[in-house]
Amino acid sequence: MANFDLSKYIPVHARIAEFYEKYPDGRIVTEIIRLNEDSGFVCIKAGAYRSRDDAEPSSTGHAFEVRGQGYVNTTSFIENGETSAVGRALANLGFKIDNGIASREEMQKVERMTEAPKPTSNNGRNGHNGRLLSHNPFLKLSSKQNNV
Repeated sequence: MANFDLSKYIPVHARIAEFYEKYPDGRIVTEIIRLNEDSGFVCIKAGAYRSRDDAEPSSTGHAFEVRGQGYVNTTSFIENGETSAVGRALANLGFKIDNGIASREEMQKVERMTEAPKPTSNNGRNGHNGRLLSHNPFLKLSSKQNNV
């Protein structure tokens, strides 16, 4: 398990409230950049606009999530990714960054991703020449590394 104090991180909703207090005519726009239904991967971009008339965002933020990584992501991985992307966009604009850019939700993600994998009956081997499977779906092994 990760070794940090979640209470020191700002929740995204606090950044959103401060943003709309400062920019009541502002807007936050999110967009799915990539969604892979098979692997359960989503990458989301958020843009923070200071006014309705702004053609370009004042800041952006990106986040990715994986379906099934942790209890909430079993059903809500897209929503989690959207929240994290919004939090990063607002942090990049300077909202509530005294303790850093990462939000509480992002640090909860770190906790989910650093949990020890559950042991399998085949010691984590996938049956393809006995190679170990990575628990990170984004890790690509080079051909040299595949010759384990």
